[in-house]
Amino acid sequence: MQEHKTYTTHAFTRTSPRAFAATATAAAATAAFALAPQAAHAQSSVTLYGIVDVGIEHINNTPGGGATTREVSGNLSGSRWGLKGVEDLGGGMKAIFTLENGFNVNDGTSAQSTKGLGANAATTSRLFGRQAWVGLTWHGQQITFGRQNSVLYDQAVVFDPMGASSRYSTLSIDYATAGRVDNSAKYVGAFGPVSVAAMYSTRYDTGYGSEVPGAQLTGRYFGGSLTYAGGPLAASLSYEQRNSNTVATNTATERRATAAATWLVGSFKAFAGYRYLQASRAFLPANAIGAANGSQSGAANLWWAGANYAFTPAFFVTAAAYYQDVHGSSADPWMSVLSADYLLSRSTDIYATAAFARNKGGSALGVNGYGTVAANYDQTGFVVGMRKKF
Repeated sequence: MQEHKTYTTHAFTRTSPRAFAATATAAAATAAFALAPQAAHAQSSVTLYGIVDVGIEHINNTPGGGATTREVSGNLSGSRWGLKGVEDLGGGMKAIFTLENGFNVNDGTSAQSTKGLGANAATTSRLFGRQAWVGLTWHGQQITFGRQNSVLYDQAVVFDPMGASSRYSTLSIDYATAGRVDNSAKYVGAFGPVSVAAMYSTRYDTGYGSEVPGAQLTGRYFGGSLTYAGGPLAASLSYEQRNSNTVATNTATERRATAAATWLVGSFKAFAGYRYLQASRAFLPANAIGAANGSQSGAANLWWAGANYAFTPAFFVTAAAYYQDVHGSSADPWMSVLSADYLLSRSTDIYATAAFARNKGGSALGVNGYGTVAANYDQTGFVVGMRKKF
């Protein structure tokens, strides 16, 4: 269970030395707000939170040949720290924001700085590369603006047995299951057991630059989802489409449709899901479908299934299997995963995860994604680590 440290702008309690800097910042913000007109009883708070996850990984059959053992950051969870804020505006409406930084524990660098591809590419240095958004919420409805998790990411966290973890999950097969979208507007609404989401972006990756006047299709993203959660059953449908980030190929698209469900019985939870992907050849990334399909457009089916079982309140085991069928190709790899997680406390756990990727027909799916194994070779990976939440 994740613990948070919350700082309230209208009253402060005694804090630890570790939290002092964040408290002082909140106090300064309070003083500034006091100079401006505001509702007499409006309340606001800022919460500092984070995860530090690091482990030792061993994998074989690397692209350069041989095996390697290394320290890796972000295994079950991407390492991060963030700030969440909420202000009560009255009448059931609240202002909200999230700023979330991702980092590599082993070297202290940013985890989400990117460089696009092609003539329009640019290096994007992100301080808050995981999330950076602000918005409003009222009576179960929420609208937010900024850099946000895609609707497919939101779905994968719940319906992938491995929770779209940084290693050995659906993310190894399709990067979009942990996709984030720049320049976006996102709506989420809850209606009893049913929730809906819709999202639109004018340019989803600023690693390629800003919006292009007169070429609105360039880098456009839109998506939506419908989810039901009632009793032991949860199920979700989603769809999203991305247009190419280059002007010359901006009619090229990448489309995904998914269906997934979970079933909870006591300490046992079952998972099943399906994703259909169709990508124009000009938009075909190697880690989405693989380089084996030589047709003008690529398509692939991804199936997954798994289960989680809590032997005790502190000890969990997860098993998962993933299979990708690339249309028009025999390069159809699969991957299996087994993970054990033990809670030392409410906020600290240790874990061990093993994965095996089976390749054929020239496929090159490694346990950490396409291109991380020598083509047509199988790969085994194993990581043991520790995760601290705060």
